[in-house]
Amino acid sequence: MCGIVGYIGPKSVDSVLIVGLQKLEYRGYDSAGIAIVNRKELTTAKEKGRIVDLENRLRTLKIDGHVGIGHTRWATHGEPSRRNAHPHTNKAGSIAVVHNGIIENYAELKNELKRKGYLFESDTDTEVIPHLIDNYLKEGKKLEQAFMETLGRLEGKYAVALVSEIEPERIYFARNGAPLIIAQGEHAGKPEYFVASDVPAFVPLAKTAYHLHDREWGYIQGGFHLFSYEGAKLAPHFEPVTILASEIEKGDYEHYMLKEIYEQPEVAKRIIARRLKEGNVLSFEELRMPRDFLSRLGKIVIQACGTSLNAGMVAKLHIEQFAHIETVADYSSEFRYRNPVVGGDTLVVGISQSGETADTLAGIHEAKAKFIKVLSFVNNLNSTIARESDGIIDLMAGPEIGVASTKAYTAQLLNLYLFSLYMGDIRWKLSDEQKAEIMREIRRLPELMQQVLNNLDPIKKVAEFIKDKNSVLFLGRTFNYPTALEGALKLKEISYIHAEGYAAGEFKHGPIALVSENVPVIVVAPQGDMRTKMISNLQEVKARQGKIISVITRGDDEIRELSDYVVDIPPTSEHLSPLISVLPLQLIAYYTAVYRGCDVDKPRNLAKSVTVE
Repeated sequence: MCGIVGYIGPKSVDSVLIVGLQKLEYRGYDSAGIAIVNRKELTTAKEKGRIVDLENRLRTLKIDGHVGIGHTRWATHGEPSRRNAHPHTNKAGSIAVVHNGIIENYAELKNELKRKGYLFESDTDTEVIPHLIDNYLKEGKKLEQAFMETLGRLEGKYAVALVSEIEPERIYFARNGAPLIIAQGEHAGKPEYFVASDVPAFVPLAKTAYHLHDREWGYIQGGFHLFSYEGAKLAPHFEPVTILASEIEKGDYEHYMLKEIYEQPEVAKRIIARRLKEGNVLSFEELRMPRDFLSRLGKIVIQACGTSLNAGMVAKLHIEQFAHIETVADYSSEFRYRNPVVGGDTLVVGISQSGETADTLAGIHEAKAKFIKVLSFVNNLNSTIARESDGIIDLMAGPEIGVASTKAYTAQLLNLYLFSLYMGDIRWKLSDEQKAEIMREIRRLPELMQQVLNNLDPIKKVAEFIKDKNSVLFLGRTFNYPTALEGALKLKEISYIHAEGYAAGEFKHGPIALVSENVPVIVVAPQGDMRTKMISNLQEVKARQGKIISVITRGDDEIRELSDYVVDIPPTSEHLSPLISVLPLQLIAYYTAVYRGCDVDKPRNLAKSVTVE
């Protein structure tokens, strides 16, 4: 949530900041602003709305500077508005701060500052930071010391960056719980430095980067200077930036989401190539967990949020089927507060695309406080969750810019599926024949995914039909109950149509009351043991004049006859079908949103990475 950028170097700073903010707009797009040391004086510009609104404002200003910070906001404290947009300044306008996270004790600090005569112009928690610094400056402290003492007063999770006309050639920064990266580049033979919440902000300009750890702060001036909150000088290790510009650009696609949907076969190929070795051997080189520990597990608790939890619910079934280990899937936001009953033979699994999800990270801390080992599936090996877990598995989805997750979801499903097979293998629960058959099917997965993506006509017809509906129900069973949840989540996220997913067996226990001609039902019913049960649900809907949209295995004429609309998927086993059946649901959500005129990549009220509770 929220995106921070900063730059110090030979280029004109306003253009660098605008490009960086555009690349981070998926982290929040309620408002945006920049602060630039402009001819040694601080100039700020802020606008409600998108980055383009800020860019238009900047055209009216005369900017001549090489040091600055910027921010794109996802509102936590205070409504989206220009007055609540970052950067925030002290009264004199000599200090500017951008912030990602939540200052939990801001009310206490705000009241203290008000008693000292400070006036607040915004409703944000961030504004206490420049006023606190200003207060320390009035006490005679230098800016560096004032910044450090202010950090010592802040409670909560945050990342901050600061510029000031007091020290016009310096950017200050700090991290405690929210992501922040320092990157290095070179332009015209001169060094340049970037500050950012995520890597896309400085690709392809930076060559190396350092991901700050919690309770680290520093400044950039004539080089990079890093310290711990305790005052120790640190020697950071910069790593090469490996993301390519082509990976974070839309190319010929209208939206990032569509591009990322169509990247899924290639993502699956990449995962399969790395995980499946000769002789049907499964490889998790980065796992860092001994086989003997994993083989003795008595329970696995999966905790995640949103789309990641839907993937975890599928994984629960896979692990129980292939490894015969009791498995629970829980909301991270509930797991962290319910004092879970876990023992020494328990493994807690976290799933997070960003690796920074606040509730999932808190769940990891809860597990570690009980001395339980943690394994996390993440798409960023430099993330906080990756660093704080005992073991990690790289999702290998590549950068995902669209706020509504698509390729990261199928990457989670596939890696979790392969991990369940790995667990079944080391526990001697799978025969060589079973493994060989499953592996043959997995290797066909990219081809099967591509077949679905090539069959757009029936998907577009469904989207055209539901685009004017106010509510849609999704039904699935066993492995595809989470698929129904994910399909409903995608539709509501980007089209703003109310949608709910249900376990089809529970349909008659209440949700069936919603069925009418104006509330269509999307049924995920591929071949498998649950197919005949799903037909019963179809009959229940049809008897009540409900409109039926079915996702079925190609050639299933019986369900086709019962349905008003049908989307075919190629034949596959039921336990692998979630990786195929979710694709048409992603595309239905996408085209429905497009037909309704919604901003697919920037759905209202949402941000890509939820780094606050």
